[in-house]
Amino acid sequence: MGIIHHFAGQNGSWDWEGVAVEDYTHKLPGVTTRRFISRQDGSYNLELRYFELAPGASSNLEQHVHEHAVLILRGQGQVLLGDEWHPIKFGDAIFIPTDEIHQFRAAEDDTLGFLCAVLGRHLRTVAHDLAQTVTTG
Repeated sequence: MGIIHHFAGQNGSWDWEGVAVEDYTHKLPGVTTRRFISRQDGSYNLELRYFELAPGASSNLEQHVHEHAVLILRGQGQVLLGDEWHPIKFGDAIFIPTDEIHQFRAAEDDTLGFLCAVLGRHLRTVAHDLAQTVTTG
C-alpha cells in the first residue's frame, strides 16, 4: 500500500508528518535531511529526500554512481556542477548525471531547501572531503 507524508510545516518551517529530521553529517553543521520515500517506506528503487542548508552552509562535495534530480523549493544559493558554480533559486530544477562532482551551498543570508530524487538500487556516495567546500573563483 502507498504512503502519504502530509506537510506539517508551520511558521516558515518545512516538516512532514512521519518524517524525521536527520543531521546529514556531524561534519557539516547546518545541513539536515528528511527521507520521504526510502527503504523505510518499502521502496527499493526510489529515494526522495528534502535537504535543508542553513544560511552559508554547504553540502558534501560528492560524486555518485547514479544520476539524480533536484528541485529547489526554498531560498537561493549556488550549485557546483563539475568545476563550475551556478546560481540557483526557488523553482529551479537541476539534473546531475552519473559521476558528476557536485555540491550545494546556501546564500549567506538565506536558507536553501531542495528535493532530491534518486532512482536505482545502489545509492552509493563517494565523499571527496566531508568538510571541504570549493570557493567561488
